[in-house]
Amino acid sequence: MDDESQKTITAMEEALAILLSGKQCEGFKLQTSVPQLQKLAGQINQLAHNFNAMSRLAADLAEGKLDGPLPCRHNYLAGPLKELHSQLRYLAWSLRQLHSGFIVNKLENTGEIFDAFNGIVDQVAAASTQAAAETTASVNSWRHHQILQALNLLHIMVLEVDDAGCLVYANRSAKEKLGQLENFDLEHTQNNALKLIAKLNREETIFPACREIYEDKSKLWYRITSDRFKLPNGQAFFFNTIEDITEWKLREFQLKLSATMDAMTETYNQKKGLARLESILLQPAPACPHCISFIDIDYLKTINDAYGHSEGDYAIQSIAKILLSCVRSSDMVCRYGGDEFLVIFEKCEEEEAKKIILRMYEKLKELNEKNPKPYTLSFSCGIASFSNCSGTVYTVPGLLKLADKKMYQCKLKKNKDWQQLQKILYIYNPPDMKKQQKPHKQTGF
Repeated sequence: MDDESQKTITAMEEALAILLSGKQCEGFKLQTSVPQLQKLAGQINQLAHNFNAMSRLAADLAEGKLDGPLPCRHNYLAGPLKELHSQLRYLAWSLRQLHSGFIVNKLENTGEIFDAFNGIVDQVAAASTQAAAETTASVNSWRHHQILQALNLLHIMVLEVDDAGCLVYANRSAKEKLGQLENFDLEHTQNNALKLIAKLNREETIFPACREIYEDKSKLWYRITSDRFKLPNGQAFFFNTIEDITEWKLREFQLKLSATMDAMTETYNQKKGLARLESILLQPAPACPHCISFIDIDYLKTINDAYGHSEGDYAIQSIAKILLSCVRSSDMVCRYGGDEFLVIFEKCEEEEAKKIILRMYEKLKELNEKNPKPYTLSFSCGIASFSNCSGTVYTVPGLLKLADKKMYQCKLKKNKDWQQLQKILYIYNPPDMKKQQKPHKQTGF
């Protein structure tokens, strides 16, 4: 073994001997250039640091000091002492409250010290109950404990904070969901709900206060209510409740969605589409115009009559899927009526809108070629372009009328040739015609 390794091992032995003797190694730090011993030296350094912090805390507790520095959270050696420190600090606070005549609750911790304190609380409760029978006082320790017991049965989290910002009470639900809270720092927590409570528990807040907050980490919605009350001696407390409203929020969203969506096609409904069109007309004039397209499914009544309404529903849903798959993310598709759709192309030139409609026809052609149905799906459409800066005053009814007129021109063009109608709608053809290749549809614009 070389001299450097021997010196390092000797220093390690001396350090461990000091630690085992119970003495602190202030300023101790092992250093070595031997690669095989560097990791071990670092571990001994960490052990010495953790031991020193633990010894300081133990010495403070032995002297009854509770306001000294605490070891860091990674110091697992000091874990039990830190827990004892938290319990003793809460016990000291409860004793001060009791000594000042305030109402306190029993401690949940077990052990001789805590049992003795709880015995004192029982005596105070008994004395308060006896005094209450002789006076008109409506609040006493016994009633207070009954209230606390009731709070523990709630699924809502309940937190009480004093005017210094210290958490003095948490019901069972809060402890189960938020963890150890007796020595909790509301100001530096990563929990958004607790941050909001710390913000609300201020003198300038108008009480009672109610807020809703979304917690990204847990993906939950909470409703937080805060109220302030004062004891006869002027001491202020803040009473906070945290309620999980995620399920209610989901139902609210689904309700709003159902009010704006068409259940069959998963497009927006007429009311939502017209509201969107109205809002576009009220916006300042953009550099690019807008377009709307009125789309009508061809021969839907004939499909319903010949094959039943289930086939008619299939036709509506299939065309709706094609429309939704071709529009841009900024566009809106809404079901205007039974066999009619309205597509709103926001900030879109008419030529661009036509290209999107052509993509819809191509998709419809692909579907018909794969479709084993005895009929061919088809739709007619009309496009109306408008701009707020053109000088023309547009209205929603006027635009719909213009797009509807162009759609009917498209439909009439298809109906001019009866032979073309036979090719589009197979139900009028003899059975052997179903085996023929389906023709490509004309768009009509």
